[in-house]
Amino acid sequence: MEIVEVRYFPGPNRHTLSPAAEVVLDLGEWAERTSRDRPGFVDRLLAILPGLAEHHCGLGRPGGLVERLREGTYLGHVAEHIALELEHLAGEDSVYGKTRRMGDSPRWVRVVFEAESEAGARAAIAGALDLIRRLWADDADAVDAVGRWREAVNREGMGPSTRALVQAARRRGIPVARLDAGSYLRLGQGVQQRRLYAASTDRTSVIAVDVAQDKAWTKTVLQDAGIPTPPGRVVHSLAELGEAVQSLGFPVVVKPVRGRQGMGVSAVGSPGGLERAWVAANLVGDGPVLVERQVLGTPYRLLVVGRELVAAAERIPPAVVGDGRHTIRELVAALNRDPRRGPGHGYAMSEVPLDAPALLCLAEQGFGPDDIPPAGRRVALRWTANLSTGATAKNVTGAVSPDLAHDAVRAAQAVGLDIAGVDIVTPDLGAGLREVGGAVIEVNAVPGLRMHLFPAEGEPEPVADRIVAYLFGTSQGRIPVAAVTGTNGKTTVTRMLGHIWSTTGRQVGMATTDGILVGSRLVAQGDFTGPWSARLILNDPSVEVAVLETARGGMARGGLGFDDVDVGVVTNIGPDHLGQDGVETLEDLVHLKALVVDVVRREGAAVLNADDPLVQSMAPRCRGRVVWFSLHGDNVVVTRHLEAGGAAVVVRQGHLVWAVGSRRSRLIGVRALPAALGGVAAINVANAAAAAAAALAMGLPPRVVAQGLATFPAGGQGVNRGRLEVRRGVDLTVVIDYAHNQPAVAALGEVCRRMKAKVVVTVLGLPGDRRNADLKATAEAVARFSHRVVVREDHDLRGRRPGEVAALLAAALQEAGMGPDRVVIEEDEGTAVRRALYEAPPGALCLVLYERYGVVSAAVEDGLAMRRRWIEARDLVSAAKAR
Repeated sequence: MEIVEVRYFPGPNRHTLSPAAEVVLDLGEWAERTSRDRPGFVDRLLAILPGLAEHHCGLGRPGGLVERLREGTYLGHVAEHIALELEHLAGEDSVYGKTRRMGDSPRWVRVVFEAESEAGARAAIAGALDLIRRLWADDADAVDAVGRWREAVNREGMGPSTRALVQAARRRGIPVARLDAGSYLRLGQGVQQRRLYAASTDRTSVIAVDVAQDKAWTKTVLQDAGIPTPPGRVVHSLAELGEAVQSLGFPVVVKPVRGRQGMGVSAVGSPGGLERAWVAANLVGDGPVLVERQVLGTPYRLLVVGRELVAAAERIPPAVVGDGRHTIRELVAALNRDPRRGPGHGYAMSEVPLDAPALLCLAEQGFGPDDIPPAGRRVALRWTANLSTGATAKNVTGAVSPDLAHDAVRAAQAVGLDIAGVDIVTPDLGAGLREVGGAVIEVNAVPGLRMHLFPAEGEPEPVADRIVAYLFGTSQGRIPVAAVTGTNGKTTVTRMLGHIWSTTGRQVGMATTDGILVGSRLVAQGDFTGPWSARLILNDPSVEVAVLETARGGMARGGLGFDDVDVGVVTNIGPDHLGQDGVETLEDLVHLKALVVDVVRREGAAVLNADDPLVQSMAPRCRGRVVWFSLHGDNVVVTRHLEAGGAAVVVRQGHLVWAVGSRRSRLIGVRALPAALGGVAAINVANAAAAAAAALAMGLPPRVVAQGLATFPAGGQGVNRGRLEVRRGVDLTVVIDYAHNQPAVAALGEVCRRMKAKVVVTVLGLPGDRRNADLKATAEAVARFSHRVVVREDHDLRGRRPGEVAALLAAALQEAGMGPDRVVIEEDEGTAVRRALYEAPPGALCLVLYERYGVVSAAVEDGLAMRRRWIEARDLVSAAKAR
């Protein structure tokens, strides 16, 4: 069994609306084997992964998978469920999975399953295959292998604190994006976003973090604020440590000045422990060491968010209880087998290490790690209570007095932290520190949340919710977001909608096939219609509105770059890109494009083309409302929708009309649309109707929408270059467009007819990754309205041989009835355009279907300039003859 390909979708995708991995497996000789073919396989599998018994599988109930396993299911399906279970053991909330054969052979399967990260998904599926092999061979190491693979997945996922923050934000409807493979998050979008790294925020002061990392500096700051701290000194040698202890008296706590997570901290009760404590502190850092008199009382962590105490926990140092039979080492191993524990910070509780501080703690109690303590004897494994080294927590939030809460908030404010973990020792939570002789021990930046989220005693505190509420108040951190998809018209609708919003003075972020614009600035040039460009725009802290062209390729290969949208627009569906990325039929294309409808918010709207039956079929998938657009005022779908109180933009009596129920508002006359070329270009009337419907659905007033459409230029002017762009020469007209499929070309043919051109010369080139049948159909559409065609090659051959597509198109044109004298091949794009313009008769319309706009634009200017010089020369000759 081999992993052939892994494709990761960090957002909604054609399989599920959650992040997921799509894995292609080659099962090889395992292809025909099922789970029941190996005696004992299922029992061994359930023994090492008992959680599989809860998997529903396709039966929709707990235990469904077990039934399938005992009946006999293929091993690709088994791998899917093992991968999901490994993720669950690692702390993820993954549920969805699906396995399907690819083609007729059982050897190749596609496995899809939810996953927090690509690296975690890769580890999960690799672990699944490894465990299947081991269990099939009855390998005794399979149990330990589960632990190793669990840890491999956990290392790549979100930690429990970060996961809690993500979940809290999503409960509030706040968009979330992970900005790295760790804990760096964007909550919200554009100008409304906030950034978090674990429990630090974009409000967290860099100075305050530096202060908190230096325990001596923190101590000085707290003392200057009148906050009680333990007596102590900074020392630079073992001799200085001895001198300091003489004045402080035992017991003392020794720790590095710049340390974290309790590392290098030792409690010392006698002179014999000073040297080991000094060594332990210096193993963490080679800087100075802080020694403090140990404060009598219980250690607590108080979590401060903003100006409030939101949680308090008693931290209990790790310990084992003897049973008279097992060594301390064995008891610690048993403690660490608790499924809630794991290495590092990726689990609810950390493992307890038997390291130098633990051995020192044991020695001070008269034990070594291989001693067997008496039954019932509690043996401490550390004097300090840090969750990073295995301590547990008890929720004591309700016992904290207002005075003590005030002390904690003052300590956080003195250091300058917006979110702080204030470590105190006090004999009484019911009083202020000074009143009972308590003290602040440390103030921690980026405090861990685990002790409050997963206390061993008491109920969890919703600290992640409190942090999100502190950052956002009642806001959801959203900006208006629209996604535009379809076969044709996406770019123009995106530009129109972006332009309408820009007239309101907002900073619009826009992604199209031409590039990424933020305001009027081009951030990146090229085809940016996938998830990366969407994330770039939503990450930009200056963007106030996002309008995102969302193309088939990006959705198929990378999913969406956003979790949801306010408005999703589908312009139309036609036969383009079929045979690519698993999209074989129009039904497949509808399913993929409808992803934009699937992610419309309940408060949002899907803007759909009522004149396209395939787009009509998407309406039931919308969670929000549907707003139709149509070129026909009597469209039956629209009529019924309006009778039910719905909304639509339609063309009536030569105007775009906004209709809501029985109310009608004229927006703009069709002939007043610059992009519609005086009403000639019906395709841009439809695009304007879609853009108007989207803008209105996003809450813009009709007058603003009308003004935006009236000032949106025809192609070639400003924001809409290369889309029905008209350039007029002295004796001919050039139309430049990006059409590259049969429906788009047919629509352009209608524009040419309405422009009443006597002769149409077309420069034709099409992408090589289209099916031959689709290329021929597009060529046939060109033949219906063209008098002459110059066939060119795309610069990007997309897997074709040089000249292959040009030859196929030329043959298709001739098969459609165009004689050899009317079809020529000029493979270079710029040369083809110049030749078409040089050879076109006066009064002709030259339609240029381009691949590279810059090349075509320059060639058109050259050709028009040449014709202008010819005419000027001809006129001079005529004038000379006349004289």
